[in-house]
Amino acid sequence: MTKKIFTKIVVFFTLFVIIGILGLTLWDYFHDGVPGHNLLKRKDLPKISNWWGLLSIPLVTYISLKRIEKRVNFKTDFTNQIFFKKHIVPFLIALVYGIFIVVFSSTGNSKISYSMFLILFVVALFVPIYKSEYFLGFVLGLTYTFGGALPVIIALVLSTVFYLLFNYIGPIFVFIGTKIGVFEKGK
Repeated sequence: MTKKIFTKIVVFFTLFVIIGILGLTLWDYFHDGVPGHNLLKRKDLPKISNWWGLLSIPLVTYISLKRIEKRVNFKTDFTNQIFFKKHIVPFLIALVYGIFIVVFSSTGNSKISYSMFLILFVVALFVPIYKSEYFLGFVLGLTYTFGGALPVIIALVLSTVFYLLFNYIGPIFVFIGTKIGVFEKGK
């Protein structure tokens, strides 16, 4: 894969997301109006309209893909298989995970969705789920139910926490695990 091809992917995927969020917002508009969501589901906190998704989701998509592009070294042996494994699979995992959280939350299984949410903090100790692939997949997974702005706000806060967990707290567990023989040295 070359940088030129990846740039085309960025443009086409961003256009695909624009069409998707525009279609979703227009559907809402013509069917009972565009909803809004209160922060933390509390009526005393501000309501954020799903209209913001028309701006936030394409912007997040473009910025996330550009961040991925900066991390990719196109000069080495960068194949489609490596790209799929390092970038597409994490994106799809986060997308499906976000969709499952939405499904469980929407069907009244809030304990399951809450547990899935908490599991992310444990996973963040050992997997870099703060990266753009996971961020974008998670945001897009939550967008249908929670609109365009709320998932971005949630994911920004979570990504910051996950970065700190992975880079500062996770190594402590790896160090302790290495000392007591759970992890092999050198890995």
